Amino acid sequence: MTRKKARRDLEPEQCWLYAISSPADLAHRLSTPRHKLKASDLSPLARDTGNYRLFQIEDGNGKSRAIQWPKRRLQTLHARVHTLLSRVAVPAYLYSAVRGKSYVDNASAHNPLVPTIKIDVKKFFPSVSRAVIFDFFFQRMRCRRDVAGLLADILTFDAHLPTGGAASPIIAYYSFKPMFDEIHKFALSQGLIMTCYVDDLTLSGVRASKNTLHEIGKIISRSGLKSHKARAFAASQPKVITGVCNTKSGRRVPNKLHLKIKKGFDDLTAAKTPLEINRIAQPLLGRLRAAGQIDPKFRARADTVSANIAASSVQTKTSP
Repeated sequence: MTRKKARRDLEPEQCWLYAISSPADLAHRLSTPRHKLKASDLSPLARDTGNYRLFQIEDGNGKSRAIQWPKRRLQTLHARVHTLLSRVAVPAYLYSAVRGKSYVDNASAHNPLVPTIKIDVKKFFPSVSRAVIFDFFFQRMRCRRDVAGLLADILTFDAHLPTGGAASPIIAYYSFKPMFDEIHKFALSQGLIMTCYVDDLTLSGVRASKNTLHEIGKIISRSGLKSHKARAFAASQPKVITGVCNTKSGRRVPNKLHLKIKKGFDDLTAAKTPLEINRIAQPLLGRLRAAGQIDPKFRARADTVSANIAASSVQTKTSP
């Protein structure tokens, strides 16, 4: 028998996270058949100490980014919150944290033959504070005050959203939904198509201009956030939107990703030890698979690299 897909048309009032009346009730609603929780389990998971892996990653531009990654038990709770909130209907402009939509779909929503503007929210997750998350659960979701506080603590690290939390994208959206709705309303008044992918806002249409970017920046500022990476593209220009190059001849893998993939293959060719090969291959495979969502030929290259690495590993283990 085929299992029914989870509904995506719930109102917030129908969400399983709405109007939670006690920590015991919260534990019950966050439980799953495989992971049962008691109220006494929640407070230890609301602490920062011992619940996160902290590390830095390179962003490809010579800068490092701090990552706060919840450990397995806490990440399971974050994933549960994401699952429950993702069943609530969202506006069509949202493309992140929505089942069946991807960053490629986000780019494809925009006509490559019209002017396009982009703007990001600067340091979005670190800017989503515990206080804003508390307000969402207390004011909008009508949870009891202590429950809203417990949820806010469970979902934050150092009083802000963790960069590696499974619930962070959808919590960030709901925490600033009024801002995104205001920007969307403004976009409609200008006859523009708007999409949102986490902190990345893209608007396209005849009136997509630097003046429009300025107005959107003011809305973001009024919401207590900062904007950056504002850019305007003429109708004739290729436009890189959420990692996809939109052109009049169709979608292309951006040049920057092409160059990273080429460097990955060059480094792989020069690698001498299995450990070095594996260290280089993993990010290369990630980039090939990302490119494969735009251009299928990269999927085949990823499969070839993966098979070669597996064969090399087996050969190393069986060598005398």
